[in-house]
Amino acid sequence: MKERKNKAKRRTSLRARAFSVGQRRRVFRTCRALPAQVSEEAGHIFTIRLLNQYLTIIMDPHCYEKFAKEKNFDFDPIQKQVNNNVFSFELKGARKMISEAGKKVNGRYLSSGMESFAKNLQDAFRVFTKSSASNADYNGNVSAEGDAGAEWRREGLRMMTSKTLFSALFYTIFGRSVDPSGEEKVKDFNPQIFHEKFDIFHKFFNYLWIGLPVNLFPKACDALKVLCQQPTSYDMLQRDGSDQDIMGHNLVFLHVNYNSFRVAFWCVYKMVEEPHVLRDLEKELREAIEDRQAEKDESVAFTLEDIDKLPLLDSFLKETLRVTSGVFMVRYCSEDTDFEMSNGEKYTVRKGDRVAMYPPCIHMDPEIFEDPEVFKHDRFVNTTFSKYEKELKNPVFTFGSLCPGKRISMLQTKWFLMNLINSFSLELPEGQKTSPNTAFYGHEILPPVNDVQVHFRPKEGAPVLAFSPRRYYSS
Repeated sequence: MKERKNKAKRRTSLRARAFSVGQRRRVFRTCRALPAQVSEEAGHIFTIRLLNQYLTIIMDPHCYEKFAKEKNFDFDPIQKQVNNNVFSFELKGARKMISEAGKKVNGRYLSSGMESFAKNLQDAFRVFTKSSASNADYNGNVSAEGDAGAEWRREGLRMMTSKTLFSALFYTIFGRSVDPSGEEKVKDFNPQIFHEKFDIFHKFFNYLWIGLPVNLFPKACDALKVLCQQPTSYDMLQRDGSDQDIMGHNLVFLHVNYNSFRVAFWCVYKMVEEPHVLRDLEKELREAIEDRQAEKDESVAFTLEDIDKLPLLDSFLKETLRVTSGVFMVRYCSEDTDFEMSNGEKYTVRKGDRVAMYPPCIHMDPEIFEDPEVFKHDRFVNTTFSKYEKELKNPVFTFGSLCPGKRISMLQTKWFLMNLINSFSLELPEGQKTSPNTAFYGHEILPPVNDVQVHFRPKEGAPVLAFSPRRYYSS
């Protein structure tokens, strides 16, 4: 271990460890074993050399809040690098945009945004149900007579999630593009084709953001040609900014929402992989519906507050995030900074270096989570977690600290799961298995190594779940 020399006035020099390319690849592929190794060899803060840059990694989970609030740890250069290298897009006034975006997905806008998403999700479920069962009615439910003879249907889990959640997200972001004649523009600008191409493009994300030219990846180039067909020229004329600005902004926004799709995939997989998990979630939802459903009502209204009052669903989602997170939170150090750890020690981070936190390591720390390799859907129900004999404020931090859409993303995923559990019986066919692809650490949510098939059929007499933008009181 060699120490970096700093100015004499600095109280403590930051210990630095160098990794070769092969070692670095091994570190990111085996990050679940990294915390104990780093604690033994380098302590809870250390530096690696990544290509031509120094990257300081903070392993102390109690430092998350300080890391997020440190004014010298600047995200602006990082987002410029990502947006330029990946999307050929410059986000002008980034800080102002993040602030404004935060306002548009919180407060009163949160409720209206969820209302729009809920309507699009209901439409997506209706279309999916009709396409999978010829006897589905308009509300996306199946009559008692039809359900009694309904057979199990089979669909790839990625496609099922794409046709439902991704379609709802797509139309919530872009709306339905129309020209002056009122005819909807389709061609390649529809959720499934867009998802297919974005999925291909997203596989090369890590290579593109570090600066490798997109031309090195022909599949990414072909996918990008389709993605850049959105939105229509008529729609663009109704907005400020150049065509390139609008396309880039929309791709960035969709990239963020793509994480919700991956989270939903893993949630559904975990439900069907362990049937007792699905049964427990069904029981909680059924009791919530019974508490809110008026006699003879075919629909049941849920508010934002109601969605958050499902502790097992909340725990299940957090546990899914814990085991599938691959996010790497990186900042640019704009000035020499003495960063104080939770134990009071101060370490110097040099101007020009990158500084980061790596949640996947923390999420698999056995000092925080008992049996971290085991998926426990009720792990977060009425439980606190600690490290160094001190309670953690944020035991799971999958989303970036500056992400303005954390709240709405969690709510959208919960609402999707509630509707899926309410509408369908689900099971995993024998022999179907997948796991997170560790080759993609650095992505916010890890993709699966392979898709799986799922069996499903509509439930008999299921009520329609309706989102209520206001607090709902049953009579």
